[in-house]
Amino acid sequence: MDELTHLLMLAFGGHLLFLKKIKRFSAIGLFLFTTQFLLANNSFAQYKIQGILAPETEAPISVTLKNSAGFLVLTKTDSQGKFSFTNVSKGNYMLVFSAVNFKTMQSVLALKSDTTISLSLTKTSIDLQDVNINYKKGVIERKIDRTVFNVDRSIAAIGTDALELMAKIPGVRVVNDRVSLIGKAGVNIMINDKLTPLTEDDLANYLRSIPADQISKIELISNPAAKYDAQGNNGLINIVLKKNVAEGFKGAANLGLTQAIYPTGSAAGNLSFKKDKITLFTNFNFRKGSSVPLEQSNVYYPNQTWNVVNKDRNFRVMPSGQIGMDYQPAKNTLIGLSYNSGQTNFHSEEHIKTTVFNKIPGIDSVLNSEANAKMKSNYHAANLYLKQSIDSLGKQLTINADWFKYTDDKQRFFDNTSYEGTGQMIPNSFAQYLSSSLQHIDLYTLKADLELPYKTFNLSMGTKVSFVKNESEVSFFKKANGIYEVDASQSNQFNYSENTQALYLNLNKTIRKWDFQAGLRAEYTQTAGVSLDATTSTDYLRWFPTLFMVYHWREKNEFSLNYGRRINRPAYKKLNPFRWYTNQFSYAEGNPFLQPSYNNNIELAHTYARVFTSTISFSNTNNGFNDLNFTEPNTNIQILKPVNLITSYHYQLSNTMVLNPFQWLESMYQLDVFYTRSKSAIEQTIPGLNGFGAYFSTLNQLVLNKSKTLMADVNFWYQFPGINGLNQMKSQYSLDIGVKKLLLAKKLQVALNASDLLKSQKDRYTAVVNNIRQEYKNYYDSQYLRLTIRYNFGNEKMKQQVRKPGNEEERQRSN
Repeated sequence: MDELTHLLMLAFGGHLLFLKKIKRFSAIGLFLFTTQFLLANNSFAQYKIQGILAPETEAPISVTLKNSAGFLVLTKTDSQGKFSFTNVSKGNYMLVFSAVNFKTMQSVLALKSDTTISLSLTKTSIDLQDVNINYKKGVIERKIDRTVFNVDRSIAAIGTDALELMAKIPGVRVVNDRVSLIGKAGVNIMINDKLTPLTEDDLANYLRSIPADQISKIELISNPAAKYDAQGNNGLINIVLKKNVAEGFKGAANLGLTQAIYPTGSAAGNLSFKKDKITLFTNFNFRKGSSVPLEQSNVYYPNQTWNVVNKDRNFRVMPSGQIGMDYQPAKNTLIGLSYNSGQTNFHSEEHIKTTVFNKIPGIDSVLNSEANAKMKSNYHAANLYLKQSIDSLGKQLTINADWFKYTDDKQRFFDNTSYEGTGQMIPNSFAQYLSSSLQHIDLYTLKADLELPYKTFNLSMGTKVSFVKNESEVSFFKKANGIYEVDASQSNQFNYSENTQALYLNLNKTIRKWDFQAGLRAEYTQTAGVSLDATTSTDYLRWFPTLFMVYHWREKNEFSLNYGRRINRPAYKKLNPFRWYTNQFSYAEGNPFLQPSYNNNIELAHTYARVFTSTISFSNTNNGFNDLNFTEPNTNIQILKPVNLITSYHYQLSNTMVLNPFQWLESMYQLDVFYTRSKSAIEQTIPGLNGFGAYFSTLNQLVLNKSKTLMADVNFWYQFPGINGLNQMKSQYSLDIGVKKLLLAKKLQVALNASDLLKSQKDRYTAVVNNIRQEYKNYYDSQYLRLTIRYNFGNEKMKQQVRKPGNEEERQRSN
């Protein structure tokens, strides 16, 4: 640990210099402060100040409470404009209300008892209709349990979609349309607090269909609170869409053309209408095109080396849409209903060449495979929503009933032909095969959440029940005499059911400059899996505690500490025993007996003036699962299969800085340094792997004219070598540039974005299984030029209602 300590000291050096301007406080000072605080609490009566501000704003309003002695407490309004201070002593105070685009307001208060106030703020300027760039408010904000990226403050968001935008957020990686956090594996994605239900391809398509200017903010939640499902070891990313608050009609349409090796076209639109008690909304999306990933690998057997080059062209046609209605029969009651559906039609043309080299230089043989895969998937989802306000102080009940259905039909035709090292075809080596799979997923959930704010604390509780049924049928055929004949030894049926019942309790409390939040979630799960040759069942009760503490020191410093425990249940496709053959020597399959993994995470963070944030974190994963390529030296068979094998320990130091040196320039910098130690539980792999890694990124946003209608962004990131599980990762980096123009009173947006200009975003790593070294080098067609045109029309004050279906966890695992 000496190297780690030395590295942490170096990384914190700049931070410590940055903090020299702040007066130091010692352990003795902290003790005296705590003693005085406790004595004060015991000596004087404590009261509560609460209130509500109008108009309701999307961004929170800062509320400062102070007195003549220098006492100072800061809070913010919630989504309904409500705020509160608890445990305040009797005396004279001043309340100061401030927010972007509103006049600062002051109110004098003589506190003698619990007090409730109601105020209205006055706007100072007109909000920009489509793009609101305000350099006084940071693009990045840190809250008690999450980091917030304010999309409407980001130039990089113009002309991009949700998936592309996430790749520009410090600390987030997007490789091959898969989203992850720096130093960690894949992360679960939520839209308006609900986990998305889609497979990887369908999810990427859906995220690309959401224009960034429909997004209010993107929240990075490393330790989700108890109200969220415990699913997902690596936290959550929550995409919050804009809300609907005004009557009228609004719509938008956008077209996009992406040119990588081949072109891809996209079209999307949304409409919404609100009149009196009814709100109607719909959106539709369409994407068609192809990509050309290139995957290469070397497997070093004791006497031979197998080199595999997979040149693939994937074609996709992906339509999707949503329709919904909200009805407000009474002032305190909201009922909503929505339905959304989508499908993916996919086919690929693959050319796979496997060259076998002898230990003595020379080619032993060559195996050529031609493959054609066809996949059709579709999903249907419906949500019934009830929100009932109980009183004016914020007590409310929310109920969600959800239904989700997913169907996936896969067929892969492939043939193999073998050649001698001299190039001559080996007699009778030509063979044709067919691998097929059919999967059905049905999911039903019912969820209830109760919010109960009181004078001295806020309490929330809830329950959820879910029922999942997954049916899979896999078959393998070999063509003989012009007919595909089934191979019974490689065909199977797998039926899997999973039922979960959950309860949670969450408590929030503010004591002067301290914010506390504690929660506990319990989940009881029953599973059963039945295949033709095996049966498995289990039931387990698990507890998931969470704890958050924040201390506001003076005006510019904020310290926070949080802890959480999570579970990562495998995606349903990883339970599907379907075999995807590259050739007769290599295939990938699911594992119906895969078990969930568990994670403990703790973070300590400091933020100065909302400009500089440093975070030290530690996470421990038990029973972790990963895809492992089992290689057999005797048969040369390669089987890619997910297994539970990893126990890992991850230490990370993250530093984020936001600078605004000029009115026309804002820059964000992120530097992450991490150390990972992984241990394997199976003998086929190496015993373990450990090492350092690092990541650096910079996002620079420029305004090029006074009217703020011509803008640009320049983004760069570099991933240093490191480890991921039992894989040794090599470096990669990317440079992106974008130019954006606003026309027609900013209703028309035209954006040109260039991604991976240096063609350097290549996924390279090595692994060792059965003492056989494996090397991989993959490129996923990430260099492209994209032109996006978007037009907004209708009542510009309209923003869509936030909807929160309740089957978050289970729907995500269809991914």
